[in-house]
Amino acid sequence: MEPIMSCSEPSKEQCLPPTLATLADVITLIERDPGLRAPRRKAMLSALRTVARLLNGAPASIAADPSALRCRLAGVSHAAVGLSRGRWNNVRCLTLAALKTAGFRIMPQRASAPSAPAWKKLEASLPDLQSRCGLSRLITFCTGHAIGPTAVDAAVFERFREALLTETFARRPITVYRSACTTWNAAASSIAGWPKVQIPVPDLSRRVALPWSAFPDSFREGAEAYLNRQSNRDPFSDDYAESASASTIRLQRNQILLTATALVRSGVPAEQITGLAVLVEPENAKLALHYLYDRAGGKSTRSIHARAVLLHSIAKHWLKASPEQLQLLADLSHRLAIKKSGMTPKNRARLRQFDDKANLDALLGLPRRVLQQVKRADSGSRRDALRVMFAVAIELFIVAAIRVTNMASLEVGRHLVHARLGPNSVVHLVISEDEIKNDVPCELPLPAESAELLATYLSVFRPRLSAARSSWLFPNHKGKRRATTRFSTQIAEFIHDETGITMNAHLFRHLAMKLHFDAHPEDVETGRRVLGHKNRSTTLQYYADLKSPAAFRRYDAMIAGLREAAAVNPEPTRRRVAAP
Repeated sequence: MEPIMSCSEPSKEQCLPPTLATLADVITLIERDPGLRAPRRKAMLSALRTVARLLNGAPASIAADPSALRCRLAGVSHAAVGLSRGRWNNVRCLTLAALKTAGFRIMPQRASAPSAPAWKKLEASLPDLQSRCGLSRLITFCTGHAIGPTAVDAAVFERFREALLTETFARRPITVYRSACTTWNAAASSIAGWPKVQIPVPDLSRRVALPWSAFPDSFREGAEAYLNRQSNRDPFSDDYAESASASTIRLQRNQILLTATALVRSGVPAEQITGLAVLVEPENAKLALHYLYDRAGGKSTRSIHARAVLLHSIAKHWLKASPEQLQLLADLSHRLAIKKSGMTPKNRARLRQFDDKANLDALLGLPRRVLQQVKRADSGSRRDALRVMFAVAIELFIVAAIRVTNMASLEVGRHLVHARLGPNSVVHLVISEDEIKNDVPCELPLPAESAELLATYLSVFRPRLSAARSSWLFPNHKGKRRATTRFSTQIAEFIHDETGITMNAHLFRHLAMKLHFDAHPEDVETGRRVLGHKNRSTTLQYYADLKSPAAFRRYDAMIAGLREAAAVNPEPTRRRVAAP
């Protein structure tokens, strides 16, 4: 008979809150605990003091609360503070052990809480390692609370979610929880003998727009008719213009849907939005854009301005609106225009990290360093393959400076073309104009080191990412294309974990221009070609400021030269006498 326990709250003794307020209190308790062996005590004290050092505070100033510590430690990079991955994991585990010794409720580690027999039997029926990892923490939690498989329900999962938040140092507890929910539901649907309980899965998407189905069919049909016309211009039409690219059509489709959603959020019923003509009514346009303006913190953004421009374009070229209506929409667009050009203050601040040569070296050397680390201790796991996958993506960002959407869309054989096979193979990265934002094709031969890294990834590590055959260079576990936003987030997290550098995927393009203009401040043409801009003016608009440091270095060198010359041949110091 499997152990089963109801989902009622734990006993009063278990729920008593610890009286320890700070890490200093925990350290004192550990020092005085007679039940701890000396080596274990020493390791716990070292971990607690390391945590305090990494959080830039004295132990007496840091709250001894697992949930608060989890949030603060999530932002710490072991590489940035000079710790190996293994040492950092030990510090976290020992800190949790110390908190547990001090009386805090901590979720047991898998090694210290082997699964109950009923759970072991179910685990054995899971089809792959990913499923076992997805349910690992849940099984540990249930075993620790004597909850059998048949007793699991939504209430148990809710307790599990709360425990992840308050009793662990999981970096992304809600993601862990969602993975457990989806894996459980998949097992319940496909595995004989698995409890047939479906658990509600939390929606972690940041999607703001309502679905198209929320609006009348006439609105969707009108939007598609406009977009079709944008992508297939009649060359004999009086108002002929070049066809918009596929990426522009996708962008405009989203802009139309988001604008309609904003209008609904402003109080207009969705059923009243029957066509594009409703959106371009000046009062409706103002309502929708005002909602977006308020949501952005009371300021306009490039995205808001782009939607205002799109509404004016639809009214002028598609709906043939009256001059008065067009003037009102044009005025609205003009008032929402962004006056500033160039990089945002946040991106400029992030680029300053690379004025420190150690940070630049850490990033540029990251792909090769990760590959060497994995090769030395390759366990044959998917996790090792993922590390190499991110390393390859970072290498391609460094040498090619392409956009993250194009990176996630790369396919072997279509975008990576072997110009020469063999040990010293030559690989070209080729992306056609219809796949790039501004219709400028990209083609470049990869440097030899990059091609070598890519070849190792393709032959050794990429096959581990998915059991399904796939043409994608960076497939997910199902062999499908990775979602762009999630892929970008994963790359940023990987860089931070490995180096401590805060960087998003798009910043690679800005970094490329910083490095180029630092070395060649007057060479705008190379910068334009590297980024694939159609015009030099675009490159200058965004990156002219990056030429300033080189200009100041030249100026400072001139001043230093004048001072050096003055020191060699000093002139008598004369005091200017004022005229009487």
